[in-house]
Amino acid sequence: MITFREALSNTELALEQAEVFCGHGYADSHDEAVALVLAAAQLDPCSGAEILDQYLDPASFEKLTTFTYQRVHQRLPTAYIIGRATLGDLTFRCDNRALVPRSPLMAVIFDDYRPWYAGRSPPRIVDVCCGGGSLGLLAARHGPESEILLMDLDARALSLAQLNLDEHGFPNARCVQADLVAPLAADSVDIILANPPYVDAGDMASLPEEYWHEPRVALAAGQDGLDLVHQLLAQVRSILAPGGVLFLEVGNSAPALESAYPELAFTWLELASGGHGVCVLTHEDLSAL
Repeated sequence: MITFREALSNTELALEQAEVFCGHGYADSHDEAVALVLAAAQLDPCSGAEILDQYLDPASFEKLTTFTYQRVHQRLPTAYIIGRATLGDLTFRCDNRALVPRSPLMAVIFDDYRPWYAGRSPPRIVDVCCGGGSLGLLAARHGPESEILLMDLDARALSLAQLNLDEHGFPNARCVQADLVAPLAADSVDIILANPPYVDAGDMASLPEEYWHEPRVALAAGQDGLDLVHQLLAQVRSILAPGGVLFLEVGNSAPALESAYPELAFTWLELASGGHGVCVLTHEDLSAL
């Protein structure tokens, strides 16, 4: 029998000694250890210091042992181990059907898409390449007057998005299987939140092991990381309504994107949630294509 304090210390030490990569929603080994211990004991993730000197029951200790093995030896991301991930103020079901939710685009949702979107409440918002649906569901929560489309070509990812939508129950959102935004009519979308695959060949070859458990189709995007971005920009140009805005995350492929489209006036954002390689393009900007 060990206390939560001892379990936390032991787990954190195991993660540190194994030099696990903390890049899937947790800042460091301490935060991951807290998540693993609390999940093993089926306790609220917000549990406080009052539990530290209580004892783990044998079943929780056994589960924590399994969790620690999966994290240290199999390099599974913590979110996949515990089956949940938090982004912003929502928690989502999480498994290898989609990337672990972590996009810095959540910050533009909390800022009501200002100052780039000048309208009142966007009538239609699209989360394209939605994966498990985290961005679109955050948009649905914070914009109940907007219609939200969660769009993805991958049926497995979209099934996870549907589970998350069912769990949260936002009546203004729905899932749509589609090749990017191809089915949408001209001038029919006001805000696009786009986190497509954008990892180039060089970065794919050097990713930490934790990323190998995520769907490759949601990460890899060709030699320069722009395979899907090219397709997306060609489609977005016609479906964005006047006054509409595209928020696009491309990470380390940002220089390649600028080089590929010298005619576009990219605005690169510094977001409260961190991250890099996030740009904004307005309907007017895209008219240059």
